[in-house]
Amino acid sequence: MFTFLDMINGSLGYFNMSVKVKNRIYTIIAALGDLYLVYVTFMLLKNHAWLRGSLYLLAIIAISYYVYLNAIYYFLDRTSKYDFISPKLTKLTGFTPETPEAKDAKRRERHEQLANYRQSNGIYANEDVINTEVVISASQQANLRAVTDELVSQQLLKVNYNGFTDTEIAEEYQTTGKPVDALDRGQQPPFFELRGTQVWIGVNQMTAQPVATLTKVGLTPVQAAMQQYQIYLANVYLTGGPHKVPGRSGNAILTDADFGLVVQVAYQPR
Repeated sequence: MFTFLDMINGSLGYFNMSVKVKNRIYTIIAALGDLYLVYVTFMLLKNHAWLRGSLYLLAIIAISYYVYLNAIYYFLDRTSKYDFISPKLTKLTGFTPETPEAKDAKRRERHEQLANYRQSNGIYANEDVINTEVVISASQQANLRAVTDELVSQQLLKVNYNGFTDTEIAEEYQTTGKPVDALDRGQQPPFFELRGTQVWIGVNQMTAQPVATLTKVGLTPVQAAMQQYQIYLANVYLTGGPHKVPGRSGNAILTDADFGLVVQVAYQPR
């Protein structure tokens, strides 16, 4: 029985699913295992194995209690009024686990902060803004890293992994398959402009450096687009760089990567 449960536990690691879904599966498996113990205990008591039967009965009571608590928590997103153990563990360890409601509230707050983020290069109608494709050379990547480091040192960029804890980073990774960047999402440099086909960013115009080159506006090559339209830099979002991925021990691991840019332009016919 335990070999079977261990096999299921190992198999679940190959699937990309959230921690909540995985814990629901574990709860169901524990309930099935508990039913199996009920059968074993019944057979032991039937055969007058009173000591072993009594020990198995105690195990059933304990497992049933934990299955009940997990079912309430993971299926109904709340805690049980009969949860007498968690408060004692909280008092003993000093760690207060977040309820699903609290986690949802934090996520909503983060999304609202991103939604309320004000654009730093003017406001354009959505229908006039389009995504672009950019390339970043080795020298531009060095410039991008230097500018980003300067913005972080001046606290002009927030580095907080979007407010995720190590547990939430693991959940995000299992859901999306992507690491969580140190830079919070939706952040723009204080200054950016388009010079020819090059994107320049910085603390201000005086310190700006070239960090990328436009190659396409939408699906149109940039040179052809510039012949037909006047192009204005609308949004530049910083992405990539140092990020965290879940480790084997449950603690997130910090690794490094190149920075990237999400560049959007506004346009109007010439």
